Amino acid sequence: MKRLPLHVLWNVFLAYVCYEACRLAFLAENWPLLSANMSWQSFLTMSRGGLLFDTAAICFTCSLYLLLALLPFGQQKRPLRVAAKWAFLVPNVLAVVVNLMDSAYFSFTQKRVTANVFAEFENEGNLLGIIGVEVVRHWYFVLLALALITLLWKGYRERRAEAYASSTRASKVVDILVFLLAIALCVGGMRGALFRTATRPITPNDAFRYASQPIETNVVLNTPFNIIKTLKHKGVKTPVYYSNQAELDSLYMPVHTPRPDRIERRKNVVVLIVESFAEEFIGSRNRHLDGGTYRGYTPFADSLLSVSLTWRSTFCNGWTSIDAMPAVLASIPRMHDPFVLSTYSLNKINSLATELAHWGYHSAFFHGAESNSMGFRSFARSAGFSDYFSREDYYADTRFGGKADFDGTWGIWDEPFLQFFCTKMTEMREPFVTAIFTLSSHHPFAIPEQYKDVFPDEGIHALHKCIRYTDNALRHFFASARRQPWYENTIFVLCADHASSKTTHDEYKTELGHFRIPILFFDPSGELPRGCIDGIAQQLDIMPTLLSYLGYDRPFVAFGKDLLTTSPDSTWAFNNFNIPQLIKGDYLLQFDGQQPTGFFRYRSDSLLHHNLVGSLPEEKAMTRQLKAILQATAERLKNNEMVVPTE
Repeated sequence: MKRLPLHVLWNVFLAYVCYEACRLAFLAENWPLLSANMSWQSFLTMSRGGLLFDTAAICFTCSLYLLLALLPFGQQKRPLRVAAKWAFLVPNVLAVVVNLMDSAYFSFTQKRVTANVFAEFENEGNLLGIIGVEVVRHWYFVLLALALITLLWKGYRERRAEAYASSTRASKVVDILVFLLAIALCVGGMRGALFRTATRPITPNDAFRYASQPIETNVVLNTPFNIIKTLKHKGVKTPVYYSNQAELDSLYMPVHTPRPDRIERRKNVVVLIVESFAEEFIGSRNRHLDGGTYRGYTPFADSLLSVSLTWRSTFCNGWTSIDAMPAVLASIPRMHDPFVLSTYSLNKINSLATELAHWGYHSAFFHGAESNSMGFRSFARSAGFSDYFSREDYYADTRFGGKADFDGTWGIWDEPFLQFFCTKMTEMREPFVTAIFTLSSHHPFAIPEQYKDVFPDEGIHALHKCIRYTDNALRHFFASARRQPWYENTIFVLCADHASSKTTHDEYKTELGHFRIPILFFDPSGELPRGCIDGIAQQLDIMPTLLSYLGYDRPFVAFGKDLLTTSPDSTWAFNNFNIPQLIKGDYLLQFDGQQPTGFFRYRSDSLLHHNLVGSLPEEKAMTRQLKAILQATAERLKNNEMVVPTE
């Protein structure tokens, strides 16, 4: 027992006590803001989630202490023990201080402090005076801080040097094993995956798994975690190109108001986000390739396009999977960082689910990976989706193949999971809004055994057989959906999450081609017009276009446009390829924040060989519009103005 690090466990326990005490102080201080939907059950859920985030923060702040305290040699030397003590006390005292300071500051911002706070106050000359006033006003926090610091100081324990007096080979092995185990647990704790699997470390957005409202995520979180996790994400710098608000609004207005001639249609909405479904793979969009012989890899998608509404040029707004959900379902673009990893991920947002909830729509999101994969569940919750169905739910449904349908890497193969998706929708009350994110067309580029002879490798790239498989899975899904009672009263949207790096034609390898994806709207009833419009569509446009078509009766914020009421020559797309880009008409504008760096007539110059900066009048108008998009979007992100205030 002398060799076991019970003193380390005790000290870490003290850190947990301090974090929970700070959480209770935060809740008490801000009770008027947080009490609206608070119950003992919801608080216990938040505290349970808080342990996950406290663990991550403590693993970060105590990492040096754990390293020094558990080194399998030298513990009998006093300098090492003194260093370990200070490595424990200093970070945890700072954690107490910033947690309590944030408890007082929260009422001004209504969100936990992030690393941006250092930039926000860097030019504040009277900062010490402001802090002094707040210290006096919140004297009780000073007393609590002193009590918790005393607890850490007096409660700290260390192993006596005599415990190492007798050292055997077996005891040294124990020390080494404990040290290695502590490292593994610490890394797992930092990732938020101590007792579960996860494809990426937790972020502040994951707090939505334990809260029902954006403001409640602040009870789940702690300030040290928020600061640490946002150190690399500096937020969107708010440019000021227009000081006149009316001028800014005339160039770009993300608040959408109901149309006076709207017709209400309480149709179901089904959104299919298909992994890596780049436009290059769609044969009907590329008849000009390979001398007119190119056929692509998506015969079903080609047939669906022929009876759908689409646009001549269609683009994604980001280049990773985690960019897609905010863009498609909530009309939120990627700026410098993915929205879900940004300092604004806890902002209150609009989405298809939140808006259609006002009309009594049931909402559900589907993804065939484990429930915490990619942080999708957390974003779905923040976006207001009522239900979330994952790999675990598929396993639990005995009508399907269970673990036999696991692809061995990511989740359930697309074909069976799309059938599960169809079945679950039939069990929902109407109207409903659902979305699914497929996963089979992804590295390691495998397909089910029964299809290996049907969709073999074609000698170009292994992804292509996966695209063929997923396209066939979509065919089976629509065949099943067509037999359901809700089918005729449903509008379907199909798009990719992003394009693919596995492109083989040069025009899809450019700064513009990298964002080309299919986007289509399909209404089986035929009420929505069909055909290809000579305009530009993007993922950001999906939400406002759907709400417009349904005749939605409330104002909302969306950073895209309504494609049904915007003339084709006024349509545009925005994305960020290291620097912001605006696509409008025949032109692509690239802008470094100060001036245009690229201007291309992309429809006739698909390889972007001829930079026309400074030579055409269209450049000036597009530059003004792009500046307005950048400024208005940054302002709304920073000021948490992503919903229309309710009266």
